[in-house]
Amino acid sequence: MNPSFFARLSPLAMIALLLAAVGLGMTAIKVWRYQVPLLPELTTSVWTVEARIGFEGEGSGSKVDFLLPVPVSMQRVIDENFVSRGYGLAILDANGSPRTATWTLRRTPRTEQALYYQAKVLGDEVLTDASVPPFPPVPDYKEPLASAIQAVLKQARAQSADVFSFTEQTLLLLADGDDENVKVIRNVDDRRSWAHLVAEILAGARIPARIAYGLPLERPSVDARLIPWLEVHNGYQWRGYDAATGTPGYPPGFFIWRYDSADLLRTSGVRDVGSSFSTTQTRVPQMDVAELTGADFRVEPFGISLSRLPVSVQNLYHVVLMLPLGALVVAFLRVVVGVPTFGTFMPILIALAFRETQLLWGVALFLTLVLIGLSLRLMLAQLRLLLVPRLAAILVVVVCLMLGITVLSFRLGLEQGLSIALFPMVILAMTIERMSIVWEERGFGETLKETMGSLFVAVCGYFVMNQTHLDHLMFYFPELLLVVLSATLMLGAYSGYRLTELVRFAGLRGAR
Repeated sequence: MNPSFFARLSPLAMIALLLAAVGLGMTAIKVWRYQVPLLPELTTSVWTVEARIGFEGEGSGSKVDFLLPVPVSMQRVIDENFVSRGYGLAILDANGSPRTATWTLRRTPRTEQALYYQAKVLGDEVLTDASVPPFPPVPDYKEPLASAIQAVLKQARAQSADVFSFTEQTLLLLADGDDENVKVIRNVDDRRSWAHLVAEILAGARIPARIAYGLPLERPSVDARLIPWLEVHNGYQWRGYDAATGTPGYPPGFFIWRYDSADLLRTSGVRDVGSSFSTTQTRVPQMDVAELTGADFRVEPFGISLSRLPVSVQNLYHVVLMLPLGALVVAFLRVVVGVPTFGTFMPILIALAFRETQLLWGVALFLTLVLIGLSLRLMLAQLRLLLVPRLAAILVVVVCLMLGITVLSFRLGLEQGLSIALFPMVILAMTIERMSIVWEERGFGETLKETMGSLFVAVCGYFVMNQTHLDHLMFYFPELLLVVLSATLMLGAYSGYRLTELVRFAGLRGAR
């Protein structure tokens, strides 16, 4: 941007731009980095993964150790639950040891028992750890397996350029069922999975490989099992491969539970132990996810969050944070449009009452209260009271009117009339006083104009302050107050024509 642009800006404009940039920048960080949603109705996909451990008790003390997902996969977990049914539960998370859930019971009934572990998993990005493994030793293959493996590795080496391409070529060769060397390899009596055998073959070329056991999160499933998936390291990162086809990548949403071994259970005092997994997908409001992950509670780098305040205080700020928007509406309609009102903030306080009374009933109650109060005020003018006692008398009259409307509404069964107590009494008293003065000085027409103007601004403020999206933005992104302040400062520097003045002076324009 041209530096002379900033030189032409006034100090007020530079302050306003700075405030707006800070507010919008902080909002952008919350949205893009911490995933706090801009709209309250946004939802995201969450998978519920449930592990069931079934067994039969032997009538004595029992202990069940269940290995929980690896730490890197826990970064996708936003919540977890354990269903123990009377069992004691301990979560062991010692350094260097897998995280383990341990269930214990003094006397286990000789009936079928079931324990459950549930995890809510977010997103479909497969996470792998950043560990750098050592180069594996060359296995001591037996003949004729050794010759067959060396022949396959030699051919793959000639057709590859790096670790990953070497792996892909090896897997493609191993997928050729007509090759004599491959037939020898596939006829090996090995109780392990094919992926384990492939990892052992790659070890013959000193390529680090491991087996990741996990669950694909593509469609809901019942009684699923962990599937093995080959992972290869090239010195910088891990990459997954389908050991059967050689296709790089992972199954959709692959949630890694264990490495190298699918054995998740260690038990004592029970029999007929088995485990299975079920998965299901749900849509969850993104704001709930942000609260579960603590995204909107983070204190780095700026940490403005209201969600951890007491609920009563939160409800208060849901209202208070909308007042600056209402004030901005008042400023715009008065300065730019030129709508006349009684007082500066009276319309926005009335709009605040409309939020509780609902619009139509609020307008009706407001007009009733103001018209009766104005009539009584004009009657008081005949008594020639001093200003302060007169205002106090008007306040008493307003309270009496509100009380009368409340009692009458209750007798008639009109619940909406009970909400008249939400109107600001002092503001109404000052408004009635101001209306009577305008009536005396400038007549009924000007009084009606300012009354309708105040009501129009109040209705506009009601629609703005009653917007669910704006309430969400102001509560979860309170830094947007800086943007509102910036806009207010710029309105304060406005010196152009008001829109109503264009209509007022339309005749002069035609005369030219």
